[in-house]
Amino acid sequence: MVLNERVIKKLDFDKILERLASQCIMLRARELVEQLKPYPHLDLVRGALEETGEGKSILRINPLFSVRGAREIRPYLERCLKGGTLTPDELLHIRDTLKAARIIKQSLQEGKTEVPHLKGIMEQVILPKGIEEEITRCITEDGQVADQASPALADLRRGVSRLQTRIRETLDGIIRNPAYQKILQDPIITQRSERYVVPVKQEYRQSFPGIVHDQSASGATLYIEPMAVVNLGNELREVVLKEQREVQRILLLLSSRVEGEAEAIADAHEALARVDFILAKARLSEEMNAGAPVLTEKQEISLVQARHPLLTGKVVPLTIQLGTRFDTVVVTGPNTGGKTVALKTIGLLAAMAQCGLHIPAESDSRVGVFTQIFADIGDEQSVEQSLSTFSGHMKNIVEIVQKADRRSLILLDEVGAGTDPTEGSALAMAIIAELHERGARIVATTHYGALKNFAYNTTRVENASVEFDSESLRPTYRLLVGIPGKSNAFYIAGRLGLPEGVLDRARTFVTEREMQVADLIENLEDTQREIDLEKRRAREERQAIEKESIGLKEKSQKLEDEYQELMAMAKDQAVEIVREARREAERLIDELKLALKEERKDQQAIERTRQGIRKLSNKVGEQDTPARATQGVDPQEIKLGQMVYMTKLRQKGQVLKLPNASGEIFVQAGVIKLNVPLSEIRLIQEEKVAKPTRSVGGQGKVGMKKAETIRTEIDLRGMMVEEASYELDKYLDDAVLTGVGQVYVIHGKGTGALRLGIHEFLRGHHHVKSFRLGQHGEGDLGVTVVELK
Repeated sequence: MVLNERVIKKLDFDKILERLASQCIMLRARELVEQLKPYPHLDLVRGALEETGEGKSILRINPLFSVRGAREIRPYLERCLKGGTLTPDELLHIRDTLKAARIIKQSLQEGKTEVPHLKGIMEQVILPKGIEEEITRCITEDGQVADQASPALADLRRGVSRLQTRIRETLDGIIRNPAYQKILQDPIITQRSERYVVPVKQEYRQSFPGIVHDQSASGATLYIEPMAVVNLGNELREVVLKEQREVQRILLLLSSRVEGEAEAIADAHEALARVDFILAKARLSEEMNAGAPVLTEKQEISLVQARHPLLTGKVVPLTIQLGTRFDTVVVTGPNTGGKTVALKTIGLLAAMAQCGLHIPAESDSRVGVFTQIFADIGDEQSVEQSLSTFSGHMKNIVEIVQKADRRSLILLDEVGAGTDPTEGSALAMAIIAELHERGARIVATTHYGALKNFAYNTTRVENASVEFDSESLRPTYRLLVGIPGKSNAFYIAGRLGLPEGVLDRARTFVTEREMQVADLIENLEDTQREIDLEKRRAREERQAIEKESIGLKEKSQKLEDEYQELMAMAKDQAVEIVREARREAERLIDELKLALKEERKDQQAIERTRQGIRKLSNKVGEQDTPARATQGVDPQEIKLGQMVYMTKLRQKGQVLKLPNASGEIFVQAGVIKLNVPLSEIRLIQEEKVAKPTRSVGGQGKVGMKKAETIRTEIDLRGMMVEEASYELDKYLDDAVLTGVGQVYVIHGKGTGALRLGIHEFLRGHHHVKSFRLGQHGEGDLGVTVVELK
């Protein structure tokens, strides 16, 4: 699509791009935003919109998902390719970028969310082997070459440390020597020109042998390296120079490895920028409460309850169709009626959709693909070019007439304005007729009444107006398609105090036909309002009926769930009675055995024991009857993927495997998978049932309800350690109850006190299997990842 800079600014598209760029983390992603232009082909637009949808899906599951850690490394790669050596900090930036790419790629591969576009971007990335690990081994997090970078470097640094210790011990002996107390300005050891020195008073220079390396500003103090440590200092200097050469050698080797994999590293950086760009589009969509429109191969626009994304406060939505029943809309009506806002909203949302951005409109909105969007909006007056308003508009319109075709969207604001009304309206009709005959889609605003008749008499051209409240003398900003606007000039003038005599004289200058047309328009507006009112009432009634129907279904399902839970409770109670009876029977049998063993012939005691056993047997038989009478479902009724209710666990689950030879099916309930006998399940008629509102009893019901609402993260930032521990304890109980295996505890970085307190709490918690700090993309030091038992 062609969209020149002037049209971009007229439609406020540049401001949308600014908001999109603010959502990006990487500089390269912001460059992609600056290069963003509407795609000219339907497949490209569809792919771009699907990318945005995938980004929103990822962020709903993991709001912390991002490319954080990725850096701007392109200048470093260019320097490597020219034979340059990278600094430790620059190598860390390379490492962090590769690490971010690895984590993002792994997360997308292991994730269950369907994101083919994002996965496709990262699957093309082939991460170089060993560079990330080698940089981590050789460079410390504070940007220094680590001792373990090479054996030679470790030996040299040990040598430096030994020499420094010997020098300090020698100097310590000097400054503690009473003979030097009056010679020294202060009993301290310092450095000048990388040599160890002590401060000596000027007047004792000859009494203190050594090399002067510096003096104070006043000249009263000399910084002298004592002769006793000069040789040690020279030896230290040699070892330090060797150490520096070894450090440079290591940095050169690492830079050479980066140079050898520069293309793969650049590809990883570009892929991360693409992912960051897609996530930015998703975040902008969430910010605007937007969604993807339905794409159509035809050049049409159908916006339902659309809102201009830059307007704030209470925004009146816009509903309009173009390219279905009609191709051209002529919007008439007074100034300040919202005509220009409607014009900009249509053009801006069309451009956004073709850029793969979601639009703030209802999901059934439809948008086609246009090759060009032309806009002549606002005051085109130019002092520098000596152009009047009319000339400025005509300059733009001439360009539009020369370039427009049947796949163009044309937006004309106050077409033909700025000149004689008769000639201006004639010119406006000619321009619209010419563009309409070419098959372009046109939205034009005007004050000229003649264009109302033109729209009425021309095929596939429709009148429209912006509603005006004559009582408050304010526009309502509602677009009324099918009804031309009226001036309201006489009514407004009268409301503002113009004498009736003057108004009557004004009416004599208006023809009877024009008055009849004005009355007809007023009647049409009244009729349209009544129709809209009836539509709203019908819609509200339909919504009320649907809500009531849903409520009845929920109540019915609730009663069914409660009945099944009561039955399950009764069965559990019966099973418990059986267990107690068995325990009592075993006790009685043990007593009987003991009596016989001790050869006690107390027949009455033995008979009492036997009667107790018979009573327990009868009791067990009575209680166990309902459980034995419960029949399972027919194996033929079980299907893969079917939802079933496990009566003993009081949980719903999905069938993963059909019944085996033992009459058991393999079921998944949340994150738990288990074999369940057919006798312990019942079929569920609907796959999705209403959520229960209260628990009759048992942990399973509570677990189901929490499983639908619990998040895999808890934010404790801003809390004291005691308060955070209390909230975290409750959260971990809920997480274990619902079967969550891993959670994210957000505590922020700050001073680290909250993090240490939380870690101390987690170490002794009975639900915690292990925990660790977050990696890049998980929140770094501000998040702790907890694995539950």
